[in-house]
Amino acid sequence: MTRESLRPKALRRVSPTPWILLLVLTAAAGAHANEASCISAGRLDASGRWAPQFQEVRLLDEAGRALSARSKTDLARVRGVELTQPALLSACAGDRGLARGDDKAQTKSPVPAAKPGRLVVDSVGYAKLQTGGELVELKVQVAPDQVVMITR
Repeated sequence: MTRESLRPKALRRVSPTPWILLLVLTAAAGAHANEASCISAGRLDASGRWAPQFQEVRLLDEAGRALSARSKTDLARVRGVELTQPALLSACAGDRGLARGDDKAQTKSPVPAAKPGRLVVDSVGYAKLQTGGELVELKVQVAPDQVVMITR
């Protein structure tokens, strides 16, 4: 008998390959969750002024009070958001421009959205729009129980 055969099966040496695979898959899932954690709050027009703000998105300051935003300087103070309706979660475009989609109609399918309620905002990004101006993206912390699937 060897020392290895005396150990309980659960404690016997396992090839490192499954553990490495598990680690890589876990890291990939975490990276995907971070990429898909932005919501759109509205847009800035070509001159940098706050254009339409989405009515279902209420911006909050550090103390959790409603924040009236009119420019990027004001938006830099955003630390939270209150949603009155589900908000689509998407990959954060950051400072990159948004790609133009094709004109083909797509079949509707369920997509992830943040449930109504309050969320913590990690950062504010500004994705360039092809028509001028910028889309205001809020990178938010969303727990799994705060996500709902909706059909858009």
